[in-house]
Amino acid sequence: MVCGQKIALGRLHAGQTITVHVAETVFTIDLGTDDTRTVRRTTTTPVRNTKAHRPRKAGHGS
Repeated sequence: MVCGQKIALGRLHAGQTITVHVAETVFTIDLGTDDTRTVRRTTTTPVRNTKAHRPRKAGHGS
């Protein structure tokens, strides 16, 4: 979910860390390995968190 908009990328990308570039009308999603997707933005909600969910480090579980 980005800016209140749900974006489906598929199970292939589940659990991966991605980079999302937010523009006024589109989201550009860098999935790594030269795979980029562009999704039309349907919300006007501003970005509040720049790193909402950081990946957990291996071996530091609770």
